[in-house]
Amino acid sequence: MSVLHPSPLSWRQADLDVYVATAGSDYAGFVGAATSGFEAQGPLGEDLGIHTSVDAAQAAVDGHRVRVTDSVPRRSRPLRTRRSGTHGRSCGPT
Repeated sequence: MSVLHPSPLSWRQADLDVYVATAGSDYAGFVGAATSGFEAQGPLGEDLGIHTSVDAAQAAVDGHRVRVTDSVPRRSRPLRTRRSGTHGRSCGPT
């Protein structure tokens, strides 16, 4: 099921240069300081790049979350065959 309007992210500062995002009670990603900017990662550890500001990195986490939830592929159930064989056949040669 895709989520058309995901709940907004809540950001908390976990350390001096680390910010953690949650959506409701679910972990949604984090932003941390790197040598060349601010690193953003998604909820499953996806690398969302290095950004010039905390706000840009947080926007990347939020944008990634929306794309992932809106494009979840749905698999159809596989067709099942009966163990006894095809309907109408006997259990052996005739």
